[in-house]
Amino acid sequence: MERKNAAHELVIESMTEALMQLMRVKPLSEISISELCEKAGVSRLSFYRNFTSMDDILVQHLTACTDAWWAEFSQRSEEDFYQNFWTELLGEYRKNRDLILLIDQNGRSQILKEHIFACCAVNDAADETEAYLRAALAGTLYGLVDEWIKRGMGEFPRGFSLHKLRFDKPEAEA
Repeated sequence: MERKNAAHELVIESMTEALMQLMRVKPLSEISISELCEKAGVSRLSFYRNFTSMDDILVQHLTACTDAWWAEFSQRSEEDFYQNFWTELLGEYRKNRDLILLIDQNGRSQILKEHIFACCAVNDAADETEAYLRAALAGTLYGLVDEWIKRGMGEFPRGFSLHKLRFDKPEAEA
């Protein structure tokens, strides 16, 4: 089973790297699944077994890039979490600058939006209030990251914290 998982991971890694290489020389809209599979050295069946679209490759890769960071960051104290969230999230995206810029240059910002909304787990919300709060956070994150990309992915303003955008439940629900 371990060997099968390693092979599966190799296919995903090969397809992701091949897609990024192709995107560096031509627009995503001009890349065919056949061309991608040939570049990755895998079959079309492998593509369809693992992905629904080429966008899906990018979304899955973005998620993999941020999952390890999130697992560690989410364990921080509440104060540290709220104070450092923005700068550290953007730092994580900056580590993947090439991918982020390829997505942006191909006019596929919806990939980043889909990634952020999936990470905020809007659809997994326990109740209506939580769903709205998660959607508000996801929308804020997307808007902020999109603007940051447009501004060249530089340093984020000091002193900006999640506290400024904190949503509390109405008093009646508290």
